Amino acid sequence: MIIRKATEEDARQIAEIVVEDWKNAYRGIIDSDYLDALNVEERYQREKQRYQVYTVAAEDREVLGFAWNETAGDEAPDCEIIALYVRYAKRNNGIGKILFRNSVEYFRAAGKKKMIIWCLKDNAEARKFYEKMGGQVYKTGTHPWGNRDYDMISYLYDLDG
Repeated sequence: MIIRKATEEDARQIAEIVVEDWKNAYRGIIDSDYLDALNVEERYQREKQRYQVYTVAAEDREVLGFAWNETAGDEAPDCEIIALYVRYAKRNNGIGKILFRNSVEYFRAAGKKKMIIWCLKDNAEARKFYEKMGGQVYKTGTHPWGNRDYDMISYLYDLDG
C-alpha cells in the first residue's frame, strides 16, 4: 500500500467509497430517503472537480481510502481533516490509522499546532476511532443534509504532543 496524492483517475473510486460508506455507516443515523438518493455518478461529477484535495491510500490501482486535509490561519484550530474514508470492506485493517497519521505529519510539517475533525454525533464507530487516535471532545454543532439538521461533534488534537 502506498500513500499518494489523488489523480483524476481516482475520482470514480473516491465517489464509490463515499456513497458506499454513507449508505452503510450512516444507515439509522441519516434519513433513509437521503441515503437512498445518493448515487455514484452524481458524486463522481463532484469528485472529478476536486480530486486534487485528496490523499489516497492505494494498492496497485485500487483506492482503499482517502483523506482531505485543509490548513487554516494561525488561530487554533489551525488545520482540519475535512474527510477521512476507508473502503467499507477494507475497514479494520489499519488504513484509517495510516491516513490519519499521514494527515498529522502533513500538518506538523506545515507548522500547524491544533487539528480538528468533525463527525456525526451519533456515529459511534467514528467517535471511537477519533478518541482512540487521541482526540479530545471540542465543540458541537449541526450540519444540514436533506431536510434535517444533524448533531455534529468535533475532536481536537494537539500536534505538539
